[in-house]
Amino acid sequence: VIPMQAVKSTVKKSDIPDNAVRLIDRMFIRLKSIFPAWKQAFASEIEYNETKQVWLEELFKAGVVEPMKLKHGLDLAAKSTSPFFPSVGQFIAWCEFESYHELGLPTLEELEQRLKKYFGYAKEPHNFNFRSPAEYWLLSELYRNYSKKKWEDCQKAMPRILAQAVVKVRSGDEFEPIPIAIEEKPKVIDRQVAIQGVARLKTIMGVN
Repeated sequence: VIPMQAVKSTVKKSDIPDNAVRLIDRMFIRLKSIFPAWKQAFASEIEYNETKQVWLEELFKAGVVEPMKLKHGLDLAAKSTSPFFPSVGQFIAWCEFESYHELGLPTLEELEQRLKKYFGYAKEPHNFNFRSPAEYWLLSELYRNYSKKKWEDCQKAMPRILAQAVVKVRSGDEFEPIPIAIEEKPKVIDRQVAIQGVARLKTIMGVN
């Protein structure tokens, strides 16, 4: 997973729409079902409601208000092994994490094996099964710059080049299309040329 940068801003209570308040209410109900020890985080109903208000303000400050981000946060919360209610900071971190695979890229752990496999296809990239144009750029960039250097140098460069690929994807940069194999059309031999070729072959073989 990759941490994304949140956009910080000052938020006033009056800036928060009513539908966002209702969204937080529903989200807290979901979080309580995910974390069975949630009651230990709140001494009273008053503290519980105050915490919801704090969460709402912090989520707005962090720019984490899109439904998809909040859903991603809840999905990661559901995978947590802790029974205790998370801090708002932890939840924001979950919301701001995304998968390399969602960007069409391998994880750093996968990259080394993908690159080793690609080395065997570098001269014929159209035969390699790329995950996306972004992965094609990533593997090509590493091959172009490090195929003639020590493998250790290539390994050291992998995190940096992968990070560059992530930035390019997030920025909406266009990537070169994945190479596609060009189907070779069968050559059509002129009939007269074919007859002459057969005649020469018969002469060579001494056949009338």
